[in-house]
Amino acid sequence: MRVLIAFMVFVSMVFAAEKGANLEVSDSTYPSIKVVYDWNLSKPEDVDKALNFISNHIKAYNQYAPLEEIEIVVVSHGAEIPVFAKQNEKYFKKIVERIKNFHGSYGVKFYICYNAAKAFGFDKEDFPSFVILTPAGVAKLAALQEEGYRLVPAVVNDFEPVKKKYGKQK
Repeated sequence: MRVLIAFMVFVSMVFAAEKGANLEVSDSTYPSIKVVYDWNLSKPEDVDKALNFISNHIKAYNQYAPLEEIEIVVVSHGAEIPVFAKQNEKYFKKIVERIKNFHGSYGVKFYICYNAAKAFGFDKEDFPSFVILTPAGVAKLAALQEEGYRLVPAVVNDFEPVKKKYGKQK
């Protein structure tokens, strides 16, 4: 009997390997959670890719944990801050529309480090009303973690060169 069970396990493993990787989904895959994205990006254009992280996060909950809740906050304290400034909306129109959509549709909060904003020469009136200025971005990150938010660092990379060299060939 043990031999038969061992054989069945072996056969199921072989067939599973032939089908590809297993998708890990269970009732506990994505529990209700509060997350804070740490944005300290190297250039304003990286915001579009960083927003993809949030989009994927929301999509995962909508598809695999529709009854669970997620609260998302972004703390921005890097070179991406000019994206939020009213004067630059014409340069980043598509990105700003995505930000507004995340805020309006999903309640994503966007905190901007006031110290960093001042380093760019911006003041309170330079930002739209959906932005929340916080005195110091790093202090806000720590405070949110103390409130139970899980830290998600936004690390933006350019995958194209790697995809060209190592991605699935058609």
